[in-house]
Amino acid sequence: MAEWKKSWPTRSAMATSGPKRVVAPEPPARLGDIKLQLAEVPAIWFRLCPRRCPSPLFWSREGRYRFDSRDARWGVCYTASSIPAAFQEVFGNKIRSSSPLNWEEIKDISAWRITLPSSFRGLGLYGETLTAIGATLQCFVSSYPKSQRWAAALMNHPADLDGFVYLGRRCGAQCLAMFGDTVAPPSYQSSIQTDRLGNLALWDGFWPMLDRLGVRVSSIPGSISMASWSL
Repeated sequence: MAEWKKSWPTRSAMATSGPKRVVAPEPPARLGDIKLQLAEVPAIWFRLCPRRCPSPLFWSREGRYRFDSRDARWGVCYTASSIPAAFQEVFGNKIRSSSPLNWEEIKDISAWRITLPSSFRGLGLYGETLTAIGATLQCFVSSYPKSQRWAAALMNHPADLDGFVYLGRRCGAQCLAMFGDTVAPPSYQSSIQTDRLGNLALWDGFWPMLDRLGVRVSSIPGSISMASWSL
């Protein structure tokens, strides 16, 4: 044991912090030649939408979010692995600033369950995949222009991906960015199943979730419907 300890390096071999900031790499020119290891993507995901929306499937192309951009092959629909994770992704910035949520902001939000077909082809943007594609986690959680360039490049990969599983910046849990289009959708899109679960504020886990997150709500009306639903 003593001899083994003598062979240890005097300095840690792990990454260390230093005065120079590490810049997240761009997609490599050889990305299309790299064989991708597909992830085992769970079938069930969740999304929060205004109650007026007839469907939770919205394929963003405006470049306002993490992976969508105007010139990319596909639009992107963002989902989360749980209702609390979806809530954190939507309201996390405001919660972190210690501002109370106004009842008007949440009273008309619907929770949806999205079920993927078994044919869904997803890539996990974490773990061994990062090294395989020449990326770091920072490529997907730092600046939007950087993550959008990576997404556009991976959408064109010969593996013909249907989406990414990634770590949400606000919730730290798994989220899913699905690829799609309203005019010329990918083959899996027609097999997505969507179910409106109910009003978020009437979910039986809503108030316990707010307690765990330390969220305050202002302008609560004097009477609230006692009807509720559960997962």
